[in-house]
Amino acid sequence: MNFESELTKKIREISPKAAAFNRLSEIMEVLRSENGCPWDKEQNPQTLRSTFIEETFEAIDAISEDDADHVKEELGDVFFNLVFISRCYEESGLFGSEDSLNEICEKLIRRHPHVFGSVNGVYTSDEVHNHWEKIKETVEGRKSDSVLDSVPKSFPPLLKAYKLLKKAAKSGFDWRKSEDFYSKIFEEINEVREAESEKDKAHLEEEMGDLILAVVNLSRNFGVDPNVALEKANIKFSERYKFVEKRMKKSNLEMKAENDNKMMEFWNEAKKKSDE
Repeated sequence: MNFESELTKKIREISPKAAAFNRLSEIMEVLRSENGCPWDKEQNPQTLRSTFIEETFEAIDAISEDDADHVKEELGDVFFNLVFISRCYEESGLFGSEDSLNEICEKLIRRHPHVFGSVNGVYTSDEVHNHWEKIKETVEGRKSDSVLDSVPKSFPPLLKAYKLLKKAAKSGFDWRKSEDFYSKIFEEINEVREAESEKDKAHLEEEMGDLILAVVNLSRNFGVDPNVALEKANIKFSERYKFVEKRMKKSNLEMKAENDNKMMEFWNEAKKKSDE
């Protein structure tokens, strides 16, 4: 079924990209109309938050897999969610998708005076970032009581930790030597051991958080995004564990603690195969 209005066809003659966006917007309008889809009509920005997050992570998975066709599909789902949420606000008379698009265009132009203006001397990524921060404060009026206030509260904990530590480090709040990062981790490990021996769940939870934060800080110091590093570890663990499951099944052995020696044997076999 090819749903495409005459307006979209006319736009396509001038700009295929603009036509594609207009077509998606028109489809969204139909879905939310009186004779549209019952589920789509029931949604609002609040109910769409989880869907938006899920689709974004699915797009990230596709990018990580380096599968262009899959990325194309998942980005389409992300675009749909963006148009969906914008449509809800448009129906409320607050703003439309064109308002969001025009606002980001203005922001990009404003924050890139070295590209669209006459500012000279901004050449490196760090210089560009520092200039952005000045524009946020002096032009956009986004100055806050703390540099940490710009980190979104709804970020997942690991991402939030990474961003908070990066912000603090840019202000000079950072260890001076690599050894200091390791010392902090060892210090936190000892505190975790103490909390574990006390059998105090709340204290143990607190100290585990401190330990994870210290490891994230070490990752940041190396210029390694802990989210990317952890996802690689997740994938590696999953692949090796599935290998163990297959080998145990082939050996007619159950996946249980009593067979841990055999499971570790297959685990080491999986490690060896992945290292080859």
